[in-house]
Amino acid sequence: MSFDLIIELVLQYRYWILLPLAVFEGPIITFVAGTLIALGYLNIFIVYPILFLGDIIPDISYYFFGRYGEKKTLISRYAAKVGVTEEHFDTIRNIWYKHPSKTMLLSKFAYGLSTPLLISAGIVGMPLRRFLSYSVPITIVQSSVLLGLGYYFGNYFKFFSDTVQFFQIAIAGLVIVAITYYFLTRYMRKKFMEEQTKEVSG
Repeated sequence: MSFDLIIELVLQYRYWILLPLAVFEGPIITFVAGTLIALGYLNIFIVYPILFLGDIIPDISYYFFGRYGEKKTLISRYAAKVGVTEEHFDTIRNIWYKHPSKTMLLSKFAYGLSTPLLISAGIVGMPLRRFLSYSVPITIVQSSVLLGLGYYFGNYFKFFSDTVQFFQIAIAGLVIVAITYYFLTRYMRKKFMEEQTKEVSG
């Protein structure tokens, strides 16, 4: 959605349009809202909770989708995008349980991977309270920072938009490389142990 269209929609519908825009546009609408707060069109005390909900609602929705959806369908449709199959979910479970804050950060910022990663938290059965204990603080900080950037640097929207997209794509690339490296080294270790076992047996 273009910057001009977002501005037009917010100016026309004000607070009523913010929630659906925040759900689908995320960081961009938060930055725009900060700019409009600076110009006096919006009230930060009304805007902030709306934007917070617009960010946290998708997280919870994806979590429940993973928790109560059809596991095989979810894996084939979403997890496969990052090379994760059903036999890998013990590893994904360990990542969520041992490194929840890092995994949540990646889930929030990795372009194109946010949905499957958040769904995976539900699939592996991460407790909702623990899931929210990481999602909520990150959302609070993210919304605050983006509103502040929009408030003080609204004239640089194009630069901000391109930077955010580049940043998200870079993170997604790193996630894919990390996952590939992890499973490749695991596979190689397994093969090495099998060869060692054969040699000892022989």
